Formats: sequence, C-alpha cells, structure tokens
Amino acid sequence: MGEVYGYSKRSIGRDLALIGSVGVALILFHFLLSPVTRARLAFDHGSLDVVSLYSSAFVHFDASHLLGNVSGYVATTVVAYGLCLKADRRRWFHLTFAGFLLGLPALVSLTSYAVLGWLYPAITPITRGFSGVGAGFTAFVLLALLISLRTKHGLMTALYVGVAVWLWLLLEVFLIYGGESLPVAVAITVTGWGFSGWGLIDEHSGSEPIDGLARESESVLTVLLVVLLLTLFVYILFPSEPVSDGTVTNVFAHAAGFGYGLLGAGTTYYLTAS
Repeated sequence: MGEVYGYSKRSIGRDLALIGSVGVALILFHFLLSPVTRARLAFDHGSLDVVSLYSSAFVHFDASHLLGNVSGYVATTVVAYGLCLKADRRRWFHLTFAGFLLGLPALVSLTSYAVLGWLYPAITPITRGFSGVGAGFTAFVLLALLISLRTKHGLMTALYVGVAVWLWLLLEVFLIYGGESLPVAVAITVTGWGFSGWGLIDEHSGSEPIDGLARESESVLTVLLVVLLLTLFVYILFPSEPVSDGTVTNVFAHAAGFGYGLLGAGTTYYLTAS
C-alpha cells in the first residue's frame, strides 16, 4: 500500500474517519434528540449550568445552523490535518484534535458568558453550536501552515509569512467592521507586508525572485490556498451584521475560539516537538 508524506494510506484513512465521526455525531445529535432535549443542552447565560457549558457546543438551532458548522469544521480540520502530515507532525494533530474537543467547548462558553455579561449585563442569551470550536480549528490551520513552512524552508520564512498573513486577517476584520481606525490598520498592514516581503527576498537572495517562486510553486500555491480559506472563514465567523434575520452570530465566542485555538495548538506543538 502506498504512502502519503511518509504515512500509510490506512492510517490516514483511520484519521479521516475519526475527523468525520465528529461531524456524523453532530448530525445524529440534531436529528435524534428531541427539540426539548436539545434546548436543555444549550447554554442559558441566566443560569451557569456546568453540563451545558460543554454540551451546548454539540447542539444547534436548526438544520442550516448545523450544516454551516459541520461544513466549516470538516473543511478546517481536514486542511489542518493535511498540513500536519506535510510537516511530519501527525502526533501533533492527534493531541491538538483531542484537546480541542475536550477543552474548547467549555472554555468558549465560559469566555462568552464573561464577555457578554460584562458588555451586556441586561441580557441573558441562550447559546449553542460548534462554531466556537470550529474557530479553534481555523486557528490551527494558520499555525499548521507556518509549521509546515518552517519544516521545509526554515524559521525565518515561516515568521515572515506568518506576519503577513496575520496582518491580512486583522485588516480583514477592520474592513468588515470599518471605523475611524481603518486607515491606521491599513498603514500598519502595508508596512508589515513591506517588512515581510523584504525579509523573504533577503532570506532567499540566492536566486532571482521569479525563479524562486517558480521553484517553490507548491509552497506558494499552498500558502495562497490556505490564506484564501482563512479569509473566507474570517468573513463567516465575523459578519458585518451579527444580528440578521432574527439570528445572532456570537462573534465573541468565535474570537475566543480562535484565540484559544492558537494558544492550544501552540502548546501541543511544544509538547510534541521533542
């Protein structure tokens, strides 16, 4: 049997089945549990129930809410998995995957509870859905991209690309929400891109830029596709109108999931690096 990045297709098949099983479980929870049970498992901010802090991530408002979260979860997790294989970090993926499923639901719920309670003390929303965990896997994609670049091209290349991508994602958020600080964000981003571009050229100064891009076309294409995916998911996670058609997108939970995703994936990388 052939191998992919040094791993057997059988082991990769098992990993993909594990990823898919979570999506299947989310679908089964939605269609097999009664609406009353799903409502009981949702997190009511008016009563700090320990069980629903965790269980709320696995129930959804309706089929559309479920489809969006399952699709996002599968897309980000599969991409993160592929990048981990490319970097020869399959164990890192396993530990991060397990840690996210065990830790992110409660962490995201608690953070959302604290932030919403601080900003809007008069409201007690009921929250549910896997999108906070999905945001964590989105962050995992970003970090996995940088680790795969570090493995192939070295630390400085990964650092320069990381700065450029991070600035772009932050700028995207400013573009979505606008505000008086947008010109400052644009100026900082353009300056950062200049720094990153100069650094990449200096790092690979042994060849002409065009020749270097052609020689590393696979890495360039990977970066472009991953950035496109990240851009799309930031747009979905942080809509310009969080309240639309009677539904509320909890952008605070998404921000918390992304932040915890970066921290968690960074920690598990450190634990598996030796």
